[in-house]
Parts: sequence; structure tokens; C-alpha cells
Amino acid sequence: MSRITRVRRLASLQLAIATPSSAPRAPFVACRAVSTTRAARSKNTEWVRTKLWKGEAPGLEDPYTQRPEPEDPSNLPEEALEFQPRTDKTPAAVLESRLTLPPKRTEAASEKELTSSDPTYVPATEAEGLEEIGTLNTWWDQEGHWGEESEFRGFGSAEKVVDKDVVEVYLRQAVVEALALRETGAFSQWATKKWREGPRSELDQVLAAEIQVQGSQASLKGDVAAIAQNLTAESDEMEATERIRPEEAREMLKTWDASWKGLVLDDQLKFALRKRLYQLTGTLIADAKLGAAHTVRHVLTLAAKQPQPKKLAELLETRSDVQELANVKVHSRKIGPIDRETALGRWKVIEEELTKRGLPVTGTAGMSKNKERDWISGKI
Repeated sequence: MSRITRVRRLASLQLAIATPSSAPRAPFVACRAVSTTRAARSKNTEWVRTKLWKGEAPGLEDPYTQRPEPEDPSNLPEEALEFQPRTDKTPAAVLESRLTLPPKRTEAASEKELTSSDPTYVPATEAEGLEEIGTLNTWWDQEGHWGEESEFRGFGSAEKVVDKDVVEVYLRQAVVEALALRETGAFSQWATKKWREGPRSELDQVLAAEIQVQGSQASLKGDVAAIAQNLTAESDEMEATERIRPEEAREMLKTWDASWKGLVLDDQLKFALRKRLYQLTGTLIADAKLGAAHTVRHVLTLAAKQPQPKKLAELLETRSDVQELANVKVHSRKIGPIDRETALGRWKVIEEELTKRGLPVTGTAGMSKNKERDWISGKI
């Protein structure tokens, strides 16, 4: 049994590994049957369709030659289908800008390309008559690229007021103006807008108004309608406003009663006073500190605070005990050897001798540290 099985396996293996040359060729009729015409294929397909379906068969008679047009599965409206994406990828904000923007970077055609497109092209041998294009570093400095309308105009005063008496005068001005707008009914409309800075005559009119405080309420005694009208009038940016001097501020404070400082402020009034003070004095009160203020006196304490010095030398110069010390001198920068020699009067002599020997007065001028040793050894 085992021998017969092995023989069968060997026989099947020989049939499996038989070379293609030994395999019998198919007759010519079989090859012709594979390459049938369209009519024969349609006939065979129709016969199969009649066997599979009773009645009229669905679909095409010949799916290989009769292919339907693909349907558009999109659910977008016709306007979206007709939209053509723009080839220019420049942002819309840049395209709508009124500034003259620098041109885009372009590459000049090569001499070979220009010669092929224009047979009469002759390359230039000199720069005479060529257009000069400036660099991007100086683009915004050129005329017409950056106008006056694009310059920054800050809301607060450029000149910061630090004198306490002057700040108190401007705070009273802000209180009178805010109360005038509230009594005329224009406060809600102008609370967040920029108020006009009038001439000195209008400032004197505002400061002449009397503030009467009764409990938590305050009222004005004066020409309230004129004050409100001046604030809401059209302002001229070029109009110069005369500033109050510290001597004038001290004389004004002597004529006023201190009861106006006890006026209780609500959130809207505090915001208006803070905004107006920032516009007149350049001092901006922080939101966290403003929230803790309840009266005009609290706002005055926050607005009249002296700014911290930027350097330690500025702080020490204000202290009289340090200035009275004979062996202490305060400088705003580090003192070097040249400063010490200048103080002793020897720097002119040292500078003259260094110039005679061809040595640098300051710095090393690229020379090594052992220049004297090179002279002694004869290397120089």
C-alpha cells in the first residue's frame, strides 16, 4: 500500500513540474474563441441575462462598452459649484490695506530665455539708465509709503504729571466734568468716549464750578450745560492746551473746600475719572487698585503716587543722608580706569604717550596681550 501511494505522489509531482514546452498547445479554434467580436459578446450576454431574469433584465446590455456618465454626488448649491478659487494667496487684509506695500519678490529671466523670446535682445554692459530699487529696510522711510494717518496717537498724555498738587487739580476737573455729563443726561453716551481737551479758558470755567456734597450725592453749582457742551464738541487734534504749573496748582487748592474728596464713587464714575486722568496726566491706575477705591480721596492717593526710580543711583540721590557723607559718591554707571585717571588729571598725558608709540588709546586694536614680550624677543 505504501509503495503504490508513493508512486502516485511521484507521478503527480512530475505532472505539476512539467515544463511549458512539454505542455500540449491549445488548438487555433480555442484562441479564436477568446477574441470574439462585439456582436458575439452581446449575443452571449443576452443569453445569460434571459436565463437569470424573467422578463426585461435591469442594467445595460453590454456593461463593458455602454458605460453611463458619472453623476455628480455633490450637494452644494450652484453658486458654490461655480465658485473658482483665487490663485492669489495674498491675505484679504493685505489686499484691502491703504498702505503702499512692497512689491513681491520676482526673478529675472536668464539671458538664454530672453534671447529665445526676443532675437534682438542685447545684454547690458553698464548700469547707466537702469532703475534703482531700494531695499526693504528703507521702504517705510520713503515718501508715500507711510502717511501721517498711520502714525500712532496714544490716548494718554505723552508728558506724565508727577506733582501731587497738579494731579489733584486735574482730578477735580475730571470730577466736575463727569458730574456735568451726568446732570445733563449725556454720561451714559460719553462715558467710554474721548473727551475734548479745551483751551485754558474752558479749564478755568470747569475749575470755577462748585461741588456740593450732601451725604453720598453731589451736585454742581455753575454753568453745567456749557461744561457738558464743551466736552462733547468736536475736538481739534492740533489744538494746544496750556498746562498748569505747580505754583498755580497750590494757589488753587487753598481756595477749595476739602469736602469734595469725600464723594462716594460708583463703578461708572470711577471708570470715567480713571479714563480722564489718564488722558490729562498720563497716569493709568491699575484695575485691581481702582476696584478697592471708594471715594475721590482714594483715587487721588493712587494717582498721585510717585513712580519708582529706574536705577538705584536715582533713589540714593534723593536721600539727604547719603549726600551728606564725605567719603561716599553716587554714580549712575560703572567707573572705569579712564574715569579715575581723568579725575586725577593724568589721562591727557597717557593718551599722548600712547599715540606717540602707535598704541591704541582704547581697546586692543587686534593686538595680542604679549606685545611687549614680542618687542623684547625681536619678533617685531
